[in-house]
Amino acid sequence: MFMLASGISLGAQTNFYAVDTIQVIDITFAQPNWDYQMDTAKAGADGYILAAQCVVNGVVFDSVGVKFKGNSSYDSSRAKNPLHIKLDYVRTSATYDGHEDIKLGNGFSDPSMIREVLAYEILRNYMAAPQCNFARVTINGVYYGLFSNAESIDSEFNSDHFYSSTNSFFKCTPQNVLSGQVPNLLYLGADSANYYTRYEIKSVYSWKDLIGLCDTLANNYSQLDT
Repeated sequence: MFMLASGISLGAQTNFYAVDTIQVIDITFAQPNWDYQMDTAKAGADGYILAAQCVVNGVVFDSVGVKFKGNSSYDSSRAKNPLHIKLDYVRTSATYDGHEDIKLGNGFSDPSMIREVLAYEILRNYMAAPQCNFARVTINGVYYGLFSNAESIDSEFNSDHFYSSTNSFFKCTPQNVLSGQVPNLLYLGADSANYYTRYEIKSVYSWKDLIGLCDTLANNYSQLDT
């Protein structure tokens, strides 16, 4: 109620990430055990579960992919887990406001629910950072609460900010956050297999670029500008 009274409106008519709007997202699964299937997928290959329908601010998409995302923010015993919705999972041209991926955070360890949105608002004054606002989410007619809605860092983001959608880029995603395999740009040798537990490649190529950067930082940092 405070948000509405403060000028935040439901639904986005122009910019999906406008900070003064709250998106409305309704997901429908045909599978009655969708939650169990998504937990199983998260524990396995981290694949998507097919949703029969996803309605974004009144716009209907069918055959979308949905999965749980996150590391510490995800827990199979938690009712409200972070979500990744892939609108083009089956229909490859499906987008909303030009975006095919929707990333929804559950506000883990943040009772204010404003940390992620506020942090990105500050960061964009100093560096390239995602746009972010909020979304109300229902699944099979059940309201799961308010989520943060953050722009995906993907080829479109890279093209907008770094003038290329094809160069190599990586996600810092250690397979086990407690293992010590942190993505800290340490040089681990020339074998790309040494980096697989710390990073996830998100482009077609190339591990050699990441390894070269780590090598330069460790052994030839005077050449970092090149």
